[in-house]
Amino acid sequence: MKNQWRVIMILVLVLLVAAFAVVNVSEVPISLLFTTVHWPLVLVILVSVVAGALITFLVSMGTSMKQKREHRHEIDVASKEIDDLREENKSLKRRINNVSSKNDQKIEEL
Repeated sequence: MKNQWRVIMILVLVLLVAAFAVVNVSEVPISLLFTTVHWPLVLVILVSVVAGALITFLVSMGTSMKQKREHRHEIDVASKEIDDLREENKSLKRRINNVSSKNDQKIEEL
């Protein structure tokens, strides 16, 4: 169901861009550093949109990678804490067994 909506949304977007392109065919001057070029307005807008999407994607990937790194660190810290607690648990169980066996010996002596 989600994929159908995505396809529909993409088709609507393509149709809107196509209609936009047909309406905005006039050429506009674009001043670059040392020259001026004349491009169709729709091309200027599409290049700007693609550049903005690319910049947004790259920034979000950087943020996502940072969050992933932080989560990995948190998992490592939690895993180490779990291992430490397991070791402490084993140690406490050994102490309980030692105390229990000593109590059993005392009972037998009585």
